[in-house]
Amino acid sequence: MQRASLMGLKIVLVLVGLYSLYISLDFGLGGFETLGWQGAPPQVADANNLRYGVQDSHFRFLAGVFGTLGVCILLAVRDLAKYRLLLQAIFSAFIVGGLLRFSANNFTILFSSELLRALIAEIGLMLGLHWWLRQALKGDSLTQSAQG
Repeated sequence: MQRASLMGLKIVLVLVGLYSLYISLDFGLGGFETLGWQGAPPQVADANNLRYGVQDSHFRFLAGVFGTLGVCILLAVRDLAKYRLLLQAIFSAFIVGGLLRFSANNFTILFSSELLRALIAEIGLMLGLHWWLRQALKGDSLTQSAQG
């Protein structure tokens, strides 16, 4: 049973890492207006506006950071025990990002179908992955110590 749980966790982590890369490329290469991989790209602002250009640049930077988190998740799947702290830090970063969405105080948008899925993944899924990783490694260390 423990082996199946560990394999399930690895599969979910690979999916999370790949999805992070997918979103990162859509936003990183497309900026505010995205490449449209997640639906029709919005027409946000005048690209000749300096303020827009600065914010778009920051957005692309943050998309790169997001993609790097995805790559780190994919690399950590090789040895969950070794990269446990890295994974926990990444899960925590996603949770904090999700919680910061509440700072906009626009609950109509926050709980819309567009953002609610992201919010559930950022907070709910990441809390679940924290717990699952701890449980999987606790059981795995018991198995290894019994064999060793």
